[in-house]
Amino acid sequence: MGLWAGAAGKRLRELPAPCCDRAAAPASPEIFTSARGTKRGECRRTEPQIFRAHSMSPGPREHSARSLHEAEVRGASCRGPTSTARMAKARLFRLWLVLGSVFMILLIIVYWDNVGTAHFYLHTSFSRPHPLEGLPTAGQREEKELPADMDEFLEKLLSGGAKQNVLSGKKMEQPSLLASGRPVLSNVEERIRGYDWSTHGAQQSPDLDRRQAERRSVLRELCANASFVFPTKERSFDDIPNYELNHLIVDDRHGVIYCYVPKVACTNWKRVMIVLSESLLDQGAPYRDPLDIPREYVHNSSTHLTFNKFWRRYGRFSRHLMKIKLKKYTKFLFVRDPFVRLISAFRSKFELENEEFYRKFAVPMLKMYSNHTSLPASVSEAFSAGLKVSFANFIQYLLDPHTEKLAPFNEHWRQVHRLCHPCQIDYDFVGKLETLDQDAAQLLRLLKVDKLLHFPPSYRNRTASSWEDDWFAKIPLAWRQQLYKLYEADFVLFGYPKPENLLRD
Repeated sequence: MGLWAGAAGKRLRELPAPCCDRAAAPASPEIFTSARGTKRGECRRTEPQIFRAHSMSPGPREHSARSLHEAEVRGASCRGPTSTARMAKARLFRLWLVLGSVFMILLIIVYWDNVGTAHFYLHTSFSRPHPLEGLPTAGQREEKELPADMDEFLEKLLSGGAKQNVLSGKKMEQPSLLASGRPVLSNVEERIRGYDWSTHGAQQSPDLDRRQAERRSVLRELCANASFVFPTKERSFDDIPNYELNHLIVDDRHGVIYCYVPKVACTNWKRVMIVLSESLLDQGAPYRDPLDIPREYVHNSSTHLTFNKFWRRYGRFSRHLMKIKLKKYTKFLFVRDPFVRLISAFRSKFELENEEFYRKFAVPMLKMYSNHTSLPASVSEAFSAGLKVSFANFIQYLLDPHTEKLAPFNEHWRQVHRLCHPCQIDYDFVGKLETLDQDAAQLLRLLKVDKLLHFPPSYRNRTASSWEDDWFAKIPLAWRQQLYKLYEADFVLFGYPKPENLLRD
């Protein structure tokens, strides 16, 4: 029996002992816990001694006490002295990191809701529901040193101080021009566009303020009238897709937002916005005369800071910042009779040789509505062959339900309420092309920038409402009625009378 026990003990001592096996010390969880985080080589020096103590033990109680004591001593030597401290420090660091991130987010939100709003108020004195007042002039801005621009702060915060480009407010430097920006027009273009570079004296009327108040009142009442319904009316500002905000031009220097409507003197109003914002340079200096700005630069999208660019610049803060500026800045737009605007768009884009509009719009119209199967590649060849889109083709294109299934209306004939969202944005000033000279002078005075610049002289022969009878004479009555339904919201919102003479036999 003794021989068998000695052989068994010897065999047991020769067996390898795994470091973290619970069977090594079944009566002591501390032994397992202490050895679990240690290196394998160190544990092997501890475990065999426990087994040797067991084989040589005269009794189970003495074996158990000795085993526990040696395991605690060896386990303490296996366990690193700083492992627990490191784990505690790591957890504490992660906790502080989370708390710090939450604190920074709350700080930014509070800053924008309080300090940011107060700063933007310094840019402009316009604030609802108070009546329109003047903005600070250039001299006043020099007298009072304002804090750093909030756009610059947010740009640095979100981009890590990256170099600003055009979207972050960098002024564009364009090649110097020897000649004025006034275009050299052919007789045909002069007749169609109706340019007139002579000056016009805008007559002042005591009723201008009342007329402006009536226009804004009509707009607000109709937007609040539940019985007057049109697509997109009920959606909120947050529901407007980002790409539909590309017509809202922002001037942070004077606190102005302009929604441009093509074919409503938008070229010259864009020129005015460039002068005010100083976003374009000529030989290192900002333009001072709007007419000196070349037309190709005026319509370059990179020249202007528009709302749809805010997402790339401000990220998640873009909508919040838009709402701040919409609340504090002066917002204006100019409109015109919807049918007359359509005639003007047709004349400008299809009676003049325009390569882009010929390929993108004229060719499909001629193929679909005039049964032309083979058309010249260039607009000059098409005009030479007498191939032009008729006004009837243009109306067919607008009424065709498949047109907008392919793409939204081009901005030159898209409805104003789809371009400028008048029921989501509370405009401070609504100008009309029919009273352009008076409205432009009134607006510049209200902005207190009339000493800095004058609105460029306007058209001599604007497309007149009296022309509608001639232009629509060959258009079927059913088409005219459908066309009115298509643009009815613009007629009603902006106070244009329903063209009854065109909508009845």
